[in-house]
Amino acid sequence: MSYRLIKGTFALHYQGQRHVGSKPDGDSVWFKPDQPQLLNNLGGRNAKFNGGGFAQLRFEGIDALELHYPGSAHQHIAATVAARDFLLKKMGFTNIVYAPSPNIPSSVRSSVPSSVRGYILTRTIDPFGRPVSFVFPGAAPEADGANVFLRENRLDQSVNAMLMKEGHVYPAYYGARENTGGLPWDLRNHLTDLADRAWERDKGVWAVDKSRSNPKIKNKAELMKLAIWPKLYRRLAVYFNDGNTGLGNFENWLRAEPDRDDRLWIIPRAEEGNMHDIFEINGNKINMRFWPEDLIIIPR
Repeated sequence: MSYRLIKGTFALHYQGQRHVGSKPDGDSVWFKPDQPQLLNNLGGRNAKFNGGGFAQLRFEGIDALELHYPGSAHQHIAATVAARDFLLKKMGFTNIVYAPSPNIPSSVRSSVPSSVRGYILTRTIDPFGRPVSFVFPGAAPEADGANVFLRENRLDQSVNAMLMKEGHVYPAYYGARENTGGLPWDLRNHLTDLADRAWERDKGVWAVDKSRSNPKIKNKAELMKLAIWPKLYRRLAVYFNDGNTGLGNFENWLRAEPDRDDRLWIIPRAEEGNMHDIFEINGNKINMRFWPEDLIIIPR
């Protein structure tokens, strides 16, 4: 599958009229393209840039535990921080200083170096203006803006694949929207193989994952202690923020709003379903019926 190669700079903070620090987690970082126009009209959307000229990236094919969603809420602390720290190390950042926080320190004050060169491979922008990207520190042999056919050996050089290989992230596969975007089957299968090997060895998040272990969740405080598929976590976190207690009303809450009840292609069933089809609830226990790699999310 062909992707647009875009060269630029990764950074964790910038100095404008004031010092602005990012809040990176295990699957997001700021990227400033050398040619911003290359991030226009990808899949009919344009990237959004902050005051420093950086776009927030969304890493293709993976989903890390949430560090600050919503607000200061988070998932399993140790696994969440491990994913973030692994990502930033592989990007080439060291000596990162975070602003003091009563929760997990997350806002970057400084880093060494202050920025690193690299490039992304992308073919679409998500609804929030984030380029959906495979992320590569270092130099690319092709010209800026070139179309690159991505194969498995080059995919393995991406930080996305490194995170999956070490078990720091979950698979998160999206289909195409209006014939744009979507992860090709061969790349999806390769990432799934990396995830399966990490799971077999209890690497990273898989050592503490509870997605299919019937965790009991009565409130957001209990939810925040767990490592579960982040897509499901995000729905549960908002559900509890809406004032719900226990899981008795969760399915009805999902069904009430189509944007909550994501449409999914369920691979083992070879049929389309919704978020409410992929879990079962018994009292205040919830269990995913499928592994994340069995699901392809149908974009809005």
